[in-house]
Amino acid sequence: MKKTIFVLAACLLASTAALAQPGPRPGAGPGPRYERPHHRPQKVWVPAHREHGRLVRGRYVWR
Repeated sequence: MKKTIFVLAACLLASTAALAQPGPRPGAGPGPRYERPHHRPQKVWVPAHREHGRLVRGRYVWR
């Protein structure tokens, strides 16, 4: 009987400790791994090349 009460008390203590852990903060976004650096587009020269078999002339594009 004492062993059963001791096991039940241990389970109750373990479940209470698990529930006491802090959860994610509301409004907190994804971690730093997902943050993208702010990239300011700029015009870059792209030399002549072929796209889908067609010749594309050299030009400036925003990247």
